[in-house]
Amino acid sequence: MKTIVTILLVLIFNNNYSQIYDNYRVRAYSNPIYLGNDTIPTEVVSISNTITVDKPMTIYIPTVFTPDGDNINDVFYVFGNYHFKDQGIGGLSFEIYNRWGQMVFKTEDLSEGWDGNYSDNPSPIGTYVYQLKIRDLITTSGTITLIR
Repeated sequence: MKTIVTILLVLIFNNNYSQIYDNYRVRAYSNPIYLGNDTIPTEVVSISNTITVDKPMTIYIPTVFTPDGDNINDVFYVFGNYHFKDQGIGGLSFEIYNRWGQMVFKTEDLSEGWDGNYSDNPSPIGTYVYQLKIRDLITTSGTITLIR
């Protein structure tokens, strides 16, 4: 009887988590053989070395936030698996503008978020424009809505 060999990618869980890399190990399994009601168990045929793969850089920018003091969605953050400082990229800039083109928030550190205030006063409900620049890698812009 002929068996078929299947290749699977299995994520290795270890204590050395990295925001930059995923570690994988390739294992070859032989498929179970069915003989009537009996099954011969699957066995590991071989295991390869661990390979390391760069994680793709992903960024998520929300479209709405509600700085109303209820501690739910009160600060506008950019989310993702960005690791710019780890890679020495630098040159990061995140800016938010009101409808008149006045800059109401600017940061060079994405772990710093906008609380919906400008000059220590609550910004009005409405739509704001953001611009995110990361050196020569990414330049993107869009709108966010502030709801109180």
